[in-house]
Amino acid sequence: MSVVSTRDLEKFSRRFGKMINSGIPLLNVLELIQREENGSGMGKITEQIIAKLKDGYTFSSCLAMFPGIFTEVYVAMVKASEGQGKLDQGMIEIADSCADGTIEAGSGSSEIDESAVSSNDQNLKVIKMVNQLITDAVNENLVKIVFKPERDHVKVFVARQSRLELRETLDKSSYDRIIARIKLMSALDLGECYLPQDGCILVKVESYTADIRVQVVPTVFGEQIVLFFSPPIEATPPLEQIFPDETQRTALTNLLLNLQSGLVIFSGPSGSGKTTTRDSAAALLNDGSRLIFEIGRTYRSQAGISCMQVRPHLGMTMVNSIKTAVRSEPHVLVVEDLSDEESALECFKAAGDGVLVLTQMGARNSSEVFKQLFNLKVPPFQLYGGIGAVVFQVLVRKLCPDCRKEVEFSAEDLFRLSLVDMKPGRYGESKGCEKCKNSGYRGMQPFYEITVPNKGLKEAIIKGDSNQISIAIESLHGNSLEAKIRSFVEFGATSPTEAARIRAILCVHGN
Repeated sequence: MSVVSTRDLEKFSRRFGKMINSGIPLLNVLELIQREENGSGMGKITEQIIAKLKDGYTFSSCLAMFPGIFTEVYVAMVKASEGQGKLDQGMIEIADSCADGTIEAGSGSSEIDESAVSSNDQNLKVIKMVNQLITDAVNENLVKIVFKPERDHVKVFVARQSRLELRETLDKSSYDRIIARIKLMSALDLGECYLPQDGCILVKVESYTADIRVQVVPTVFGEQIVLFFSPPIEATPPLEQIFPDETQRTALTNLLLNLQSGLVIFSGPSGSGKTTTRDSAAALLNDGSRLIFEIGRTYRSQAGISCMQVRPHLGMTMVNSIKTAVRSEPHVLVVEDLSDEESALECFKAAGDGVLVLTQMGARNSSEVFKQLFNLKVPPFQLYGGIGAVVFQVLVRKLCPDCRKEVEFSAEDLFRLSLVDMKPGRYGESKGCEKCKNSGYRGMQPFYEITVPNKGLKEAIIKGDSNQISIAIESLHGNSLEAKIRSFVEFGATSPTEAARIRAILCVHGN
């Protein structure tokens, strides 16, 4: 007689389905069931299933290792539910089938039989491959790994700075196991494949702790996975490290420490480091004397900051999370981004209620931030009273010192690069070498523009005139950002080609 009855199987399946439906990750569900069933036959089996899941096996494969308990029909239904992304519904249906006698518990042994899973070797290969990819990423100082599914295959790209490089191509069958492995490592829902998910992985590579942000996005050809690598939580860089200009650093530090309420928006183009700057600003305020909430992320949360995860499918939207945090009367609110009209309005409302809000926004220059806020239907009077500062930044790539050389640039060359304000002469340039992975650049230098609204800018804001706002910001800064980048080129730290790339970003916004 089996140590697990059909009634036990029904109870396990129904409880499992309900908890998965409530949004609890699969591994956590099994751990809860195992604790409740501790000492029973089902509890011992669940404990072994958890161990195999951590080895990278799919849930249905784990069940198949117990042919004496879970019959072929049971495993087939679970596998079908996994493939459809409806594991919660599938387990409830299985429970109903157990209740009416359609499915019964196996009458064999409860011992694990790994040979019952034919994909054992493949799973081990996947585990080793994912571990090797992470190890290589840490050793090569990669910032991103992208698994991009296409019609018949999956391409794996890596990025050291902003440029993607093709690393390898995978077949679709092995990619399913990779998805399961990464979701398991980042505590994501293995049964969900139709909604985006965000998680994190903390893994030690030799003596280095890698902090990896995981983003899973459903696409037409399957789930796309992006792994973002960053320094460990303890190594959030101080403002002294990311603000090379002492005058600007002092100005921002004084602003943050003295500003009791309002929005500070960290802006810049994609990959400009605005998230790092915002996190460093939060770290400056995180001195133990302030109640700080961070909303939207499940990764890289600093000690001392209360992190709230946004889970829209459970009703915990960004707006509801902001409202919940504000009811706790926080001193500082760190919001992932202003992505929609409701979130933007709630942030400005919180700022009006005396909360200092740190957030970020993708933009090509400072004036574009205000244009986007108007597009998000933020009324001019709220923008006037709520905005504390806009910190715009760009990252300029530095020439590789090992392959850098002096190249003559004629007036025609500079004209072609839209650098007509620069004089013809010899400037630094590079074609790349082994040490810089043939990119020609190693490292980046941040450049900032800090806009604190003055009388002229506030008058333009209250009028709601985007053109006047641009003029007011220009009168505040002039072309100081471009001048700093030009000086960086003349100093020989970067190339005219890189300056032209940055200017193209800045010029687009003036149009």
